[in-house]
Amino acid sequence: MTGPDPREGAKTFETKVASLIAATRHLEIPQILMLRRMTMKDPEARKWANEKQLNVVFSVILTKSIERYGMPRLKEARERNFQALLPPGDGKEEDLRVLADIAMQMLGPPQMTEAESAQAGFQALLARGAVAAPTRTIRAQAPVREPPPLFAAQLGSAGDRMGKMMPKFQAPLPGAPTSGGNEPDKPFTDFPTLFDDTIFAYTEKVLSIFRITQPSRGIRLPFLLAPEFGVVYREVLSKFILPQMRSTRHMQTLAHSYNWAEVGGEKLIEIMQGSEVNNPILHNWDARWASFRTGKTAKGKKPPPQKPEDNPWPLLREDATRANYEPPNEDNLILLQDLIRFEADVMAKCWRELTQLYTQEFSPSGRMDQAREGAFRDGLMKWTAKLPDYVGEHLAMKAHFEFDRLDATWMRKLLANFGRTDSERRRNAPFLTEFVLQLGG
Repeated sequence: MTGPDPREGAKTFETKVASLIAATRHLEIPQILMLRRMTMKDPEARKWANEKQLNVVFSVILTKSIERYGMPRLKEARERNFQALLPPGDGKEEDLRVLADIAMQMLGPPQMTEAESAQAGFQALLARGAVAAPTRTIRAQAPVREPPPLFAAQLGSAGDRMGKMMPKFQAPLPGAPTSGGNEPDKPFTDFPTLFDDTIFAYTEKVLSIFRITQPSRGIRLPFLLAPEFGVVYREVLSKFILPQMRSTRHMQTLAHSYNWAEVGGEKLIEIMQGSEVNNPILHNWDARWASFRTGKTAKGKKPPPQKPEDNPWPLLREDATRANYEPPNEDNLILLQDLIRFEADVMAKCWRELTQLYTQEFSPSGRMDQAREGAFRDGLMKWTAKLPDYVGEHLAMKAHFEFDRLDATWMRKLLANFGRTDSERRRNAPFLTEFVLQLGG
């Protein structure tokens, strides 16, 4: 008599997790917490996962939901002990523990109030005992001009900035790399050039992961998949985004806050992918993209014409018509502006893993390398839940062109994982839904 096949258990677990992720994709945090309570108490759930596994699954789901909720709102909720996020009923203590753990990972420890900080300092002094005050040396020091308060936190303290402004007269070690993978490998000339080249290089790196390398077979591609889109996107940045950003007071302050010849473009990427709060790059980047929206008008009236400097849409439509891909429009603004927020290294890791799963499932080198049926689909759904909205479905569409076995029938089956009804699937995967319709019967 043989025991249960462990592969069947793993398949059940992954299927259940994929279903759970799909079901919670658009739920609010209190609803997810309520579902967590019910699942943790459900004896049926323990047949496919233990308590530790369920905790991990719901931690991932809640983290994703909290990312959409936003860091400022999470910080405010923590200051109020998460009361607005708790569902009614028993189990609030456990909900608080879960939310506090996730907030600690995302925000760090909560800051003490001034009174608490003073009390802690006083207690520390008492614990150390009396210490003789050191002899004070008075030095004349030139005043340091502070940046505007909005972005002072992003730029660091005055001492840090002045230290970074001082060049280090030290020759590079033989064989040492001259620039990072995200930074253009060219000598520093000035901040505007460095800034533009860094943004160009990073967005191109992200777009290269979306871009198909095989023929489109006459299909009208979503713009992120089109090989030609990268060129026009760079043109939009160079004409409509970056010069206007660099002319702002906050960006000019940033330009004089570091020795850019030393820290290079990697520092720009570090700032760009840092906190959303008081971020001079993201603040001005988002402001430029927001200016491309047509203004709201009263019913029955035409909106005023857009200023030429705030209207990249004709350029984008013209290129899409010429290259036969779906042009982006105002509905896609979030996707266009989030290209610098997407983590290129994480996306590249995702694509490598999906490529490996496809090979193991559909063309393994031997029996030992054979993956179970559905391994690629489950891996894709897992990454779709981890990555920002719309990224996973675009990688799924790319896979249709890159991998021979993922035909129209396979894509229709994949789409079924995003919802039970057409409206639900369209809400969860709008780009993939339109793409599958284009593939036809």
